[in-house]
Amino acid sequence: MSFLAEQRIARIRPRGSKLFFPSVVLFAACFALAFFGGRLAEQWQYTVLYIVAGSVTFFFWFIPLLRFMSTFLEVTTTRVLYRSGLLGQKRREVSLTQIKDVQLTKGRSISIVVDGQEPLVITGIPKHKMVAVEIDRLAAAI
Repeated sequence: MSFLAEQRIARIRPRGSKLFFPSVVLFAACFALAFFGGRLAEQWQYTVLYIVAGSVTFFFWFIPLLRFMSTFLEVTTTRVLYRSGLLGQKRREVSLTQIKDVQLTKGRSISIVVDGQEPLVITGIPKHKMVAVEIDRLAAAI
């Protein structure tokens, strides 16, 4: 009796370009704090400035950063796992034996057709063509 251990082949995060706009927002919030730092006359204006800059930074930099860090595609010798959402709330796991076809769709996305389920669509992965070929090769080998 032989038990084969599952081995991780790849763990891929989304493209780093998804953090461009959040980084610009962080820069703008820091610039606003530095620019208005010594120019306001009243204390309540400083309080409003810090609250606005903090909330903009939280919603437009920190939350996208959490989404980016919790999204990944993991390919192992027996399955494909895709986690996304804020703190990885959406999880989809597909066994390689259930995969019928792997297709490249418009917009740099991979569509994995599964027996009896809706297709798994993965977007924003770097080198998506190579990843699709490798998943298709692994599924055909099993």
